Amino acid sequence: MTTEITWDPALDGPPDPGRTQPHDAVAEQSVLGACLISQPACREILDVLNPEAFYENRHTLIFNCIGRMHATGQPIDPITVTKHLADAGQLAKVGGAGYVHSLVQVVPTAANGEYYAEIIEDRYLRRELIKLGTAIAGMGFATDDDTYDLVERAVTMARGLRDRGQATEDLPTQDLLDFVQHEDTYDWLVPGLLERADRLILTASEGGGKSTLLRQMAVCMAAGLHPFNPSQHIDPLRVLVLDCENGEPASRRKYRPLLNAAERQRRGLRRGQFSIECRPAGVDLTRPQDRAWVMRRVERLMPDVLIIGPVYRLHAGNPNDEELARKVSVVIDEARATANCAVLMEAHSPHGGAIGPRSLRPLGSSLWMRWPEFGFGLRPVEDEKSAANEAGARGRRVIPWRGMRDEREWPQFVRQGDTWPWVPYQPIDAPTGAIW
Repeated sequence: MTTEITWDPALDGPPDPGRTQPHDAVAEQSVLGACLISQPACREILDVLNPEAFYENRHTLIFNCIGRMHATGQPIDPITVTKHLADAGQLAKVGGAGYVHSLVQVVPTAANGEYYAEIIEDRYLRRELIKLGTAIAGMGFATDDDTYDLVERAVTMARGLRDRGQATEDLPTQDLLDFVQHEDTYDWLVPGLLERADRLILTASEGGGKSTLLRQMAVCMAAGLHPFNPSQHIDPLRVLVLDCENGEPASRRKYRPLLNAAERQRRGLRRGQFSIECRPAGVDLTRPQDRAWVMRRVERLMPDVLIIGPVYRLHAGNPNDEELARKVSVVIDEARATANCAVLMEAHSPHGGAIGPRSLRPLGSSLWMRWPEFGFGLRPVEDEKSAANEAGARGRRVIPWRGMRDEREWPQFVRQGDTWPWVPYQPIDAPTGAIW
């Protein structure tokens, strides 16, 4: 049972007039704007947001109007909402038709609607916390009640605030014997290799072939070919490439031979399967404008596979800064969740030291070592007999630099091919039959 928090001016005293109650007017406007322009966002927001959480009463009135319209299956947009507010005699109270229409200009992207709702709930809980603290402070001055009863009452009130809106959403904890009975299924994009929502970072030294391999994977998956076995067909996938390093002319020169290779396999790309945008100046995903730039493209195209990067071109700060890396990863995970897509990225590996081979971990923040499900690096084949062979001289070892979270059928070695840039092969002295 939740204890209602009440405030008695006679007992608790007036609120501090020098402080404004926590709220975020822009988040409130943005969440309403998202409801007005996106039906999916509207459904999500109505499911999670308490109308009481709005600080401004006019926003509560607009949100309740949207909720009533949604419940009866009516179309929701600025014009229809304006009409319903007018019919209810509430249009003047919310600031008129002009204010309702202005809400759609505030929201950067409807895909962030649930996030804006979280901001509103956060500020609401802070206001409720202030109210709770004021009430508990007033209880401390009471003289008619037992002290321990007051303490228990304060604990109950604090627990009620902590669990407000959360307890009903908690799923029951499963017994392990029930948990293991669920059937495990894979939502494969490329059978045995890439599953929907996988995150992969590919590393190598400068000129080590990682960009070429990702381009090959992108074209093959869009054409309906297995990236490492083009004779094996898969369902063509929608691919979105946001190249934050290379300009358009250079990218065109790289992709033309890959398109020709797909044609020779009689699996030419269909229009709409592969979308690309080059932004050689990079993006800064810690900035709202660049975050919205990425999300608009993901929302519009809803790819099965998103290839973005390289990592060091995704923010403008210190590449070793953990907090900046975290902000970048949050945006990428948001895009991944929005489209339910796999994400492939590339990163440079650090320069080698005086002793030993060059590390293949991603250059920069250690977050990038923990974030992906799969991390692979390309290292030149160092075996002398393989290096003496024409194919082996251009060969690469495919080395996992982090423990894989699931078993996948990645090749251990690739070399330059005749039709495709990289094809699996077995070096002369390599043990046979080994797979990751």
